[in-house]
Amino acid sequence: MRNLIQLVRKDFKRKWKNPVVILGFLFIPIVFTVIFGFVFGAQGEEALPRIKILAADKDKSLISGFVLGALTQGGLNELIELEEVSEKEGTKLLDRGKASALLIVPENFGKNIWNGEKTELLLIKNPAEQFLPQIAEEILDTLTLGLSSLRHIFADELSTIHKLTDLQEFPDEAISALSIKFKDRIDGVSKYVFPPVISLKQVTLSEEKKEVSDLSIQAYILPAIAVMFLLFICNTVFEDILREKETGTLRRIRISPVNMTEYIWSKIVTSALIGILCTAALIILGLVFFSIHWGDPVAVALIVLCLNILIAGFISFLYAFVRTERQAGALLTTVFLLMSMLGGSMVPVENFPPMIAKFSKLTLNYWGITSFKKLMRGESLAAIFPILIFMVVAGIVFSIIGSYFLNKNLKKGTVQ
Repeated sequence: MRNLIQLVRKDFKRKWKNPVVILGFLFIPIVFTVIFGFVFGAQGEEALPRIKILAADKDKSLISGFVLGALTQGGLNELIELEEVSEKEGTKLLDRGKASALLIVPENFGKNIWNGEKTELLLIKNPAEQFLPQIAEEILDTLTLGLSSLRHIFADELSTIHKLTDLQEFPDEAISALSIKFKDRIDGVSKYVFPPVISLKQVTLSEEKKEVSDLSIQAYILPAIAVMFLLFICNTVFEDILREKETGTLRRIRISPVNMTEYIWSKIVTSALIGILCTAALIILGLVFFSIHWGDPVAVALIVLCLNILIAGFISFLYAFVRTERQAGALLTTVFLLMSMLGGSMVPVENFPPMIAKFSKLTLNYWGITSFKKLMRGESLAAIFPILIFMVVAGIVFSIIGSYFLNKNLKKGTVQ
């Protein structure tokens, strides 16, 4: 045990005399969190920006004015910013990225509507934007569908209005007859429209009934990125094994009072300790700079401990399959990135198809991220206790298997 403690102390001091690599990996999660915070807003709840639509009305009719006016009525007024321009000016503005879409109302649009002839609106979308032009298209699709439906339902009545408008005569008898026709038509369709056959029931949960609390974008991003880079931080300790093997240091260790088992376990313990300190630093930075509420301090400390035991054990297990630094770099980087991608460090697991989501649970990223998020959402220590037990047991099993095979491999490599 004394030799193990001395080896851990030596490795620990050596790593912190030249901490550039570890500090670099440590601050990358902070940088990513800051960037995502600026992009998505401090609380991850930034309102959708208004959709700027340029409108070139080449028809200037009553109906074209009705269509454009409908885009700025009610709730759409908060969603859409409509600016009327000429087609030439609108095209230039769209090319310069000054709007999400350009709507062109063609000539004779109103006349074709009155006559029941086919016509169309032209919507040119900004290719530089992904979501806002699509929303504009959906809104206009709904508007044109509604307008077409009204045209079909009230076709006869609209034809009468059109004739009266052309004659510029509005006799009382014609107005009365038209009013009766409108009433009869509305009564005819009202049984299908009022009340609607399908309705939407809305239920708002009270604060007491909410199962989870909302997380800020920083609280969502930092744990995910942190677990990913903890893999690389803890790996810096194990890299010394292959480096010392190639430089001949392991041959000297074999003839010293230190045995190979103590040497390997010292790397596992040192890796876990450095991981614990780095995780604690990230938690403190997250609290200070992003006001992240991590939850019960005791539970947070247990997550940090168990997670780093799992990471150190898993990395020792991987080193049982490599012989050189080059092999280790290729294998471990691939495994770390693959686990991060599947485990939620890069993309939230909730966005995965069900089949892919099942594989997420095979990664240690998933369990580390899940335990932190459960705690931040107000769940108790008892809720995450099974995860903690799993991480500790898995970490110890990985460490035992890894140290056994790594011991055998290193002894073979140090034999003269």
